[in-house]
Parts: sequence; structure tokens; C-alpha cells
Amino acid sequence: MGVKGAMGTEVRQRSSSWNPLRSGYHAFSGLMWVTPRTPSLRLGIAVVIALAAFGVLMRMTGVEIALLVLVGTVLLAVETLNTSIEMLCDFVQPDHDPKIGKIKDVAAGATAVTEIGAAIVVGVLLWPHLAAALHW
Repeated sequence: MGVKGAMGTEVRQRSSSWNPLRSGYHAFSGLMWVTPRTPSLRLGIAVVIALAAFGVLMRMTGVEIALLVLVGTVLLAVETLNTSIEMLCDFVQPDHDPKIGKIKDVAAGATAVTEIGAAIVVGVLLWPHLAAALHW
């Protein structure tokens, strides 16, 4: 028998033991579900791959390439969290609500802050290599 949830629906209780394989499966499943439905994630994945390839072509150090990938991965994670917040808001309140709109704006703001930081890090990492390649 399940437990009644906050909305009066029956909720299945979780088992007390943690299964890392099951957790990994659910995480991967969620990622595979959201990626084709979110254009910004698809673009972000392509940009991270392109930056890593560019880093290899420019003979950047392993640490520099790792930083490019890390910054891109953090941005993708924040974008995924933003998408989940938007989905939750739409589920909780399907009708237009200014308060829900503000919540979505704040979540999108976190993505914007991460994008700005990522652009600065990418610029700092790429500038010396681009300048050298262009003989500036």
C-alpha cells in the first residue's frame, strides 16, 4: 500500500537501499529524453565538442582543453536545470501566471550568468592561441 502525497495521490515509497546503477540509468534516461526536446542543449553539446576539437587543433594543453570542456559541461548542466524548472512550472500551473513567469525568468537568469562566465573563460583560454596563430 502506498502513501498519500501532497496532492492526495498515492505515492510509491522508495526502497531504503541506494542502487548506483539504477540512479545512473535514470539520470541517463532523463538526459536522453530532454536533449532532443531542447535546442539549446543540442547546440551546447555541439559547441563543447567543437571547442574541444579546436583546443586539440590549436595544440592547447590538456588542462586548457579540460577547462573548455568543464565550462561547457557546467553550462549544459545549468541549462538542463533551467529546463526542468520550466517544465515543473508548466506542470504546476498550466495557465499563464505572472509569478510563474518570474520564476522562469530567474531560472533563465542563472543560465545567462553561466553563459557570461563561460564566455569570459573561453575568451581568456582561446585569446593567446588565436593571437599566436594570427601572428598578432
